[in-house]
Amino acid sequence: MNFCISERSLALLARLPKWGGTWPALFSCTVGLLMAVSPAVSQNQTSGPTRESWSIGLAAGVFNYEQSGDQNFSIIALRADQPLSRWVRLEASTTYTRPEIQTNTAGMFDPDLPTERTNIFTVTLGLQFRYTVGRVEPYGGLSAGFFGRYDEGPGASSVTSSTLQFPLGIRLWATDNIGVRGEYRFNLDSHQFVTYNDTELTAGVFWTF
Repeated sequence: MNFCISERSLALLARLPKWGGTWPALFSCTVGLLMAVSPAVSQNQTSGPTRESWSIGLAAGVFNYEQSGDQNFSIIALRADQPLSRWVRLEASTTYTRPEIQTNTAGMFDPDLPTERTNIFTVTLGLQFRYTVGRVEPYGGLSAGFFGRYDEGPGASSVTSSTLQFPLGIRLWATDNIGVRGEYRFNLDSHQFVTYNDTELTAGVFWTF
């Protein structure tokens, strides 16, 4: 399959933000990726989205963490999914981010405190409800699983709990095997006795076997 990338698409791709960039900049990058493969969509081929095999993808973007004063930090995500039916996908996902935190002894955000680093991991399993049009597949879903936070520095502590996530995104196949994906994800991350509202905005590529 032959397709070309327009000058406008290249311009959008050139705006790829540095880690911790703004949400609008990352959204522009996602749109650029989708525009780059848009000629494939016009051919209305559907063998990629309709395959009943696994897809594995790698994505990166920004993580908005409530205990960091809602600042944006870089995040990477590894996701695997498989169709269960025409309308539903099963997805397994793991993410990692290393935000800065300013929390007091009660675990609450305090901007007067010095910043420290922490490591956050999640491992989730969920269902996504999808609607396929040609090579385009918008989706929304629900995932649940493990949330772990491991602080660094003197007096470091850790939190191991649960997370409930609500992804909303779009997949677009450039070929029968390769595609791009953009996603917004709202998370309810448990921290001992408090649940915080955190968000992710990511874009990446995936491979369908």
